[in-house]
Amino acid sequence: MTDRQAGRNARGFTIIELVVVIVIIGILAATALPRFVNLADDAHSASVQSMSSSFQSGINLVHAGWVAQGATAGVNAVTVEGGGSVGVNDSGWPENAVSTGGDGAATAAECVALWSALLNSAPSVSATAGAADWLASSDDKVTCRYTYNAASGRYFDYNTSTGALTVTVP
Repeated sequence: MTDRQAGRNARGFTIIELVVVIVIIGILAATALPRFVNLADDAHSASVQSMSSSFQSGINLVHAGWVAQGATAGVNAVTVEGGGSVGVNDSGWPENAVSTGGDGAATAAECVALWSALLNSAPSVSATAGAADWLASSDDKVTCRYTYNAASGRYFDYNTSTGALTVTVP
């Protein structure tokens, strides 16, 4: 057998086969990419759901403490883990992080303090946009809104009058 015949028998990929394989890999990557992008959105939504659930647990614990202390309008505050005190309204729902009880008007600063009082080792929160992981605000003086800064359109509202918590994720 000559070198010429050996060269004809040893075949590799042709340029067309290489192009076809690259095109197939490109199509597979294009169909898989949206799934990976959606995972990031799902992770942000799960983070908001998780924090709202933790916040709801804190609310329920304070309310249960208020019930255990007699469930009367005369109970102005409930002591939480760590020795802190959370002010409650006449219905026993947490309203602020001071021991004087609720004043009926939630401010952004009170929402920040309430976040810190109800949650141990919580992500950072601020009343200033972009200064922390979460933005605390209160437009109607009854609702504390906690907006997740890492992804737009994700927040939860806490009504200090009724104890209701609503979560909004796209």
